[in-house]
Amino acid sequence: MQTISLLKEANIEIPNIRCDSRKVELGDLFVAISCEYALHYVQQAIKAGAKVIVAEEFICEQLKPFNQTILFIPSSNPRLDLAKIASAFYSQQPQTIVAVTGTNGKSSIVNMLRQFWYALGEKSASLGSLGLVVNPDFLNIKELDLPKLNSLDAINFHKTLTYLKINDVNHLAMEASSHGLDQARLHSAHLTAAGFTNLTQDHLDYHLTMEEYFIAKSKLFTEILPEGKTAVLNADSPYFFELKRLCKNRNQKIISYSIKQSADLSIENIRPIEQSIYFDLRVEGKLIPDQILPLVGYFQLENLLCSIGLGLATSISLPSILSALPTLKGVAGRMEFIGKKNGAPIFVDYAHTPDALECVLKNLKPHTNGSLCVVFGCGGDRDAGKRPLMGQIAEKFADKIIVTDDNPRFEEPAFIRKQILEACSTAKEIGNRGEAIAVAIAGLKEDDVLLIAGKGHESGQIIGDTILPFSDQNEVLKHI
Repeated sequence: MQTISLLKEANIEIPNIRCDSRKVELGDLFVAISCEYALHYVQQAIKAGAKVIVAEEFICEQLKPFNQTILFIPSSNPRLDLAKIASAFYSQQPQTIVAVTGTNGKSSIVNMLRQFWYALGEKSASLGSLGLVVNPDFLNIKELDLPKLNSLDAINFHKTLTYLKINDVNHLAMEASSHGLDQARLHSAHLTAAGFTNLTQDHLDYHLTMEEYFIAKSKLFTEILPEGKTAVLNADSPYFFELKRLCKNRNQKIISYSIKQSADLSIENIRPIEQSIYFDLRVEGKLIPDQILPLVGYFQLENLLCSIGLGLATSISLPSILSALPTLKGVAGRMEFIGKKNGAPIFVDYAHTPDALECVLKNLKPHTNGSLCVVFGCGGDRDAGKRPLMGQIAEKFADKIIVTDDNPRFEEPAFIRKQILEACSTAKEIGNRGEAIAVAIAGLKEDDVLLIAGKGHESGQIIGDTILPFSDQNEVLKHI
């Protein structure tokens, strides 16, 4: 905490902290994130009137002789120092904060946990890829205008924590993305518990290897979750034992969960019926039969177990959790039932990784008496290695396939589709996503099931640097 100590010793009044030199105003503190242009950004910040500069040592040494009225604080890790400074500047936080990391399931888990708290009458919120969601009747949060990202930058994140606290929101469940963890955006959050779902191929354009991806995810437990707090871990993940070891090194209490084997929390006797799942719940060896989850997909049971573990870790009683189960609602774009055409149900899901697509298709199969149909694509300027993998999965688990565009960004859409189609020769190619959805719906017969995968809750399609209005849900509603 050397940086904070130096700031306190200097006794300088700071109106704002910034990490974007374009937003610096007179008297601000500017943190220069390490990059090729960090020196240039610091010079911009000085011209704009910054009073305090936190940057790598060589930048401070180079500029300090020519700027005697500015406080320069050298930093070996500007990102981490930014989080610490933001936490000191926005010092209030909800009493109970829980974070969830993993490739898939984060949004659903924080949504379920928020609903558990709400059932107890607690003012609570969830934060992640769907933005900031606060339980009804409690708070108008429009004025924050937060970006819908899994993890906000450190300044906006700690500003949000303080905003929630001063509005009497004392329970927050949040997503922790690998990018956010690797870039120290969530550090200095006072966590009560943390959950881990799974780790499958995604974001390798950023992390390069699965090992680096895992290291980024594990920072939630090794760097943010305090010693002695609770870690809720998926025992069915190949990474479970290594993560368990890391948590034990920090004396963290472990709650394991599984839908395949014995664990602290487990599921037995699964019975999918229409758009619900009946099951028996086992908690620390005790069987609690005949529970109902009003959602579709076995993976929702994994999400449920994680949310139950986090609920127990935050002092929700098991009877309170069980009483809330039949009232749980799903997340927008996560196995979301939109409607029917010719008796065939249509679902929209955010599945945009190989594992997620396989999981969703497998989970829809028990609800399909006819053909299982899927419309999907892959995003541009992202991990290209998953494209043929997703094609293989669609070929293996779906009966009818349409490959279309997702968010091509700056890549040629036809090239992305070609990489997918090389692995699923039976698929139909329709580049225009709206047309692809219309064709899929027109071909539905009774007992078929249609999945539209990849974009989920998103309300736009990214082409180049333009976001065009587009919603899978709205496109479906046009044709049913």
